[in-house]
Amino acid sequence: MKFGKQYLCALIFLALAVSVAPGLRADVTLRYETEFKPAAALQPIMEQFMKAMQTGTSTSIRMKGNQGYTTAGKWIEIFDFTKGDVTLVDPASKTFAALPLSQLVDKMAGAMPQAAPQQMQAVQQILASMKTSVDSKVTGKTTEIQGVQAEEREITFTMEMPMPAGMPKPTGPSINVKMVMHIWTAKKEEALRLPAIRELTGYQAWQEYIMNPAGMFEKLAGKMPGMANAIGPLVDEMSKNQSVILRNRMEIYMPFLAVVAKQMATQGQSFPALDPDAPLIEIDQEVAELSTAPVDASLFEIPKDYTAVAADDMFRDMFKAQSAAAAK
Repeated sequence: MKFGKQYLCALIFLALAVSVAPGLRADVTLRYETEFKPAAALQPIMEQFMKAMQTGTSTSIRMKGNQGYTTAGKWIEIFDFTKGDVTLVDPASKTFAALPLSQLVDKMAGAMPQAAPQQMQAVQQILASMKTSVDSKVTGKTTEIQGVQAEEREITFTMEMPMPAGMPKPTGPSINVKMVMHIWTAKKEEALRLPAIRELTGYQAWQEYIMNPAGMFEKLAGKMPGMANAIGPLVDEMSKNQSVILRNRMEIYMPFLAVVAKQMATQGQSFPALDPDAPLIEIDQEVAELSTAPVDASLFEIPKDYTAVAADDMFRDMFKAQSAAAAK
């Protein structure tokens, strides 16, 4: 049986990071900071939205022995790499839910809110009519981030969809959106030089093997037929590189909005003038901390005053909170 080079590398790093005796493994802390920047003309009218987006933008990973601790926004996940279990923690409500990783995606998919049939049909029509393309290339650019040698890969995702019925068509019969991502990852040889990168590379290989992000996306996208075909190629492209991400810059372009804004201005309606060649919004995420300092073991323990709840209930509460935040 022949194995691809990438698959063999993943197995090697998985063996290095997961199978090594816990006493010989390095503790690791990795923390990202994220910044959202709308086009200058939109900043005054998006001030409240941007404040909401900036809240809880710090994400982190901490590893100790055979355990991992991740934070994203208001939620915490504690992984047991040996048992294959995950514990979800909500500090706001002082609740937690423990379950096997094999059940995680099914529980999430089952808790996702169901749209009304009429809304679902409209979304499916949009997705079915959507044309997307993905282009990826290694730019050859290199730099140093937090003492780690990094290289850049650029992914361009374009999306074209018909203008919804009843809307003016100042830009033609379709809407064009482009998203450009500049992803800086650690060079593969850095995993041999730096213990932190070695541990994190093994963690990513474990995620790919155990959690199967592509499979997770397919299950969740199954709740909205057509999503996998529209967004799936982008997800596949992003999951190809198993190196540790150190910096990610995303630029979103919507040139049709500049034309709409100009038309509104000629009609006496107030709307900021936009540059069609400039990003509508920029999102920068970069490693702010990378350390092998000892991680406190108590971090992986659930506080005694926290209450155990069913994972289904926790996911339903999570989706409700997200919907409420989006509406606000």
